[in-house]
Amino acid sequence: MKNNLYTLAISSFAVHGTASLKTFISILGDRILPVPTLLLNGLTNMNLVKKIEYPFEELLKSSFELAEYRELKLIVYIGYLGHENQAEIILNYLEKYKSIIKTIIVDPVSGDNGKLYVSENILKKWHSIIQIADFVFPNFTEIQYFTQNIDPHVVSSVNILDKFKLLFTKPTLVLKSMEMDPNRIGVLVSGVENFNYSLSKIPKMYGGTGDLFLSLFILFHFYKKDNFRLAIMKAIDKTHFVIKESFENNSDDLLINSLAL
Repeated sequence: MKNNLYTLAISSFAVHGTASLKTFISILGDRILPVPTLLLNGLTNMNLVKKIEYPFEELLKSSFELAEYRELKLIVYIGYLGHENQAEIILNYLEKYKSIIKTIIVDPVSGDNGKLYVSENILKKWHSIIQIADFVFPNFTEIQYFTQNIDPHVVSSVNILDKFKLLFTKPTLVLKSMEMDPNRIGVLVSGVENFNYSLSKIPKMYGGTGDLFLSLFILFHFYKKDNFRLAIMKAIDKTHFVIKESFENNSDDLLINSLAL
């Protein structure tokens, strides 16, 4: 039977490094329809990084048009926003093409380690996108800002989770990169199921681990038909394996090719 379920992935694309759409393409292969919000020659933590502008709306519009013409069903993934006006553009096309959209997954890329790396205007625009999402995958820094709880001394996530669910009632929340204790890191899930899952921490941070986790979750849950909890757990296990392999091989980038899928 012909598969007509594709993932239209809206996020940044960096030439050098392993993150953003480059990771999604590696994991999802011919199942992905990538639409960059921003083109970069490398990851933002690299020297000599340049951002290249291009007609985003034209590509997004024509990609939706072609998906409708081909009678595709879409998982829409929304990650990094390059400009605040992209939020409204995305929302308009999500509404226009809602009949072919099966699921909306949002990773509201905004900050990490207690600091924002997008403008306050982009941060505010995420609210309207999260409201219509089916799944949302923020990290702890992002959920603090979305709930306006940015006290660096806050160590419990319980009140923040409750407040987030009051603000955003629709999506299942997967709070990623959570330190469960000094030696373990994982996710807290609130929504269709409530659970947490963690593995031992590896003593090096890699950019792109969130993108790897999200793309693996989509692969396992929507294409390999694993149930939600199992897909989350398998995505974490595989991401942890890649981080471990990358660390043990002294790699500066995630060694995604080490995965057996």
